Amino acid sequence: MKNTDRGESDARERVLAAAERLFRERGYQVVTLRDIARDLGIRHTSLYHHFPQGKEALFVEVITRRMQGYRAGLEGAIQAAGADWQDRLRAAALWLLSQPAMQLGRMLQSDMRVISSQAAKNLRVVVFESLLLPLTAIFQDALANNPIKHQRSATLAGMFLSLIEGIDNLPPSYVTGSKEELVEMTLDLVTNGLQS
Repeated sequence: MKNTDRGESDARERVLAAAERLFRERGYQVVTLRDIARDLGIRHTSLYHHFPQGKEALFVEVITRRMQGYRAGLEGAIQAAGADWQDRLRAAALWLLSQPAMQLGRMLQSDMRVISSQAAKNLRVVVFESLLLPLTAIFQDALANNPIKHQRSATLAGMFLSLIEGIDNLPPSYVTGSKEELVEMTLDLVTNGLQS
């Protein structure tokens, strides 16, 4: 690779990293290209060199890249946990909580509503494949002997993901115990319900 190609690649990576952080912290609607450029110390028109289609294209690439990283990490954590579905679910939850907060709820409820319908559709597929499919497989294993609930594995995976993301979103004053303890409480609730 020539030095100019490497410099171009490094500059693009810096843009993606800054945009990812700002989109995660503040959301798509609030962040402007000027904000990203200011963060990088460049003129906002320079961003069009890397993303000629603008802010939406940058957002889609950032989220797609982040979700692909999540998928690889989540699948690795699940695989390393072994065959027991509860151990796999615990490993998935702990891995998700070890990452920067996803703000998945905001992204799905707010950010997706203001981008083009095609871009939103593409990102929903990426989120589903990256986060929900690995979790769905765990629920399918756990519910193999319950055909009615087995059919709802993807829904249960989404609910579990929301619970885990909720742990990250709780104000510190609401939390008693560590995130690990909250994961154990969530797993107990999923496994045994409220009556155990």
